[in-house]
Amino acid sequence: MKKLLRKIKRFLDKVLGTKSDELYWKSRHFFNKKWAEKYISEESLNHPHRKFLIDKISACVPFENVLEIGCASGPNLYLLAKKFPNIKIYGVDISKKAVMTGQKWFQKQNIRNISLFSGRAENLSQFSDKAIDIIFTDAVLIYIGPDKIKKLINEMLRVAKKAIILNEWHSDDFEHFYDDHWVHNYKLLFKKFIPEEKIKFTKLPENLWGGNWSKFGYIIEIII
Repeated sequence: MKKLLRKIKRFLDKVLGTKSDELYWKSRHFFNKKWAEKYISEESLNHPHRKFLIDKISACVPFENVLEIGCASGPNLYLLAKKFPNIKIYGVDISKKAVMTGQKWFQKQNIRNISLFSGRAENLSQFSDKAIDIIFTDAVLIYIGPDKIKKLINEMLRVAKKAIILNEWHSDDFEHFYDDHWVHNYKLLFKKFIPEEKIKFTKLPENLWGGNWSKFGYIIEIII
């Protein structure tokens, strides 16, 4: 049954592009009621890739605010708030359920410098130009197809003031291709707007994350 469902999803991803995964994440709580809570579990918070990503963000100090696109219920934002309690932290996610779960959890943790809201990744209209020092993503753009990736990049470049940091799947081979998730060539996508010397790629260590992350996983740092 799982193999059949995976085949159906692969077909829908290729046909519908980003729309397929938007529908999946918006409705995931209907068939997996605890998924948003699992994202802020101790196991999730301690996943080794998070420290690797947070260290990259931390290297950009000083900064006054950050935005995570596709934050789910906010595990990365929680870790940032613990490390930088005096900055303003924003998160956007397409799942209203995940946003509500994160909001309630942060209240219980007495964390007041995080603001979560629901919305699509490519629509950052609530932010003015150069309003956010650092924008970052963590395994989110792998769900954004060629139909929307360029619009999203344009929005990130419009809003980001200092840097964009992505933990995503990258390949130099093609502009885009599909391998269960979307693999993009971020060198091609960003060098139209940013000098190539301001785009840095760091391969994720082999033991950090399994599966295709060991093959395609990179931290991509774009200095504005």
